[in-house]
Amino acid sequence: MVFAVALAACGRDGFAAPLGAPIQLAPGQSAEFPDENLEVKFVAIDADSRCPSDVTCVWAGEVVVRLTVRKDGRTQELGIKETHSLAAEGYSVSVLQVLPVRATSQPIAPADYRVTLKVERATSQ
Repeated sequence: MVFAVALAACGRDGFAAPLGAPIQLAPGQSAEFPDENLEVKFVAIDADSRCPSDVTCVWAGEVVVRLTVRKDGRTQELGIKETHSLAAEGYSVSVLQVLPVRATSQPIAPADYRVTLKVERATSQ
């Protein structure tokens, strides 16, 4: 089970969040990390070819989440697949989960998507 800071119902476009904790965002919503001068915004779903939950597929498919990362006045746009991470502005941004699950009987409206992310400082290797 993923625990998330979810404030989609409060009507705000952005909210403060801690680094390293799962956060859930609706389209157009931002997580702000004030101590880092960092903001991550869920822009849209670019592609959703996930296998519907009510059929058997040979390929599981994938979903691509479009995010923007703003740090110190610089903005970077990312396209990240579910369960993947990308580096941006010295941070690692991971897409942990995309909801709702697809079903053949119910198309997903763009506004109904929710993404659970985790943002951490990038580790040097």
